[in-house]
Amino acid sequence: MTENKPPTEAQASAASNADQPGRPYYEQLRTTLRGTLDKKRKLDEQLAALEDQIFKLEGAYLEETSNSGNIVRGFDGWVKGVSVGGRAGDDRRRGRVRDEDRVFSHSSVGWMKVSMLRF
Repeated sequence: MTENKPPTEAQASAASNADQPGRPYYEQLRTTLRGTLDKKRKLDEQLAALEDQIFKLEGAYLEETSNSGNIVRGFDGWVKGVSVGGRAGDDRRRGRVRDEDRVFSHSSVGWMKVSMLRF
């Protein structure tokens, strides 16, 4: 009558592993892949936040230095003696940041991906 007993869990898993010898390796790879994809997602989020911060800081720099000179446009205004910042009245004379002046933002990987999708 011992031949009619149902197999125990250990016997069942050993039998299933015998039927599928690559199964443990597959499960290990699957777990590793899930962990790696989670890490990639987190890194992508951090990269997007960093690119956004660079974009904002670059815009602030370009707006603040548009009248006197900056690393993109040159320092002709500074040589001529134009002051930077200061009074509230200067805010209306601040130049708008042109898209082609954003050297640092446009060098990022995220911007390159977006620009490739536009064309």
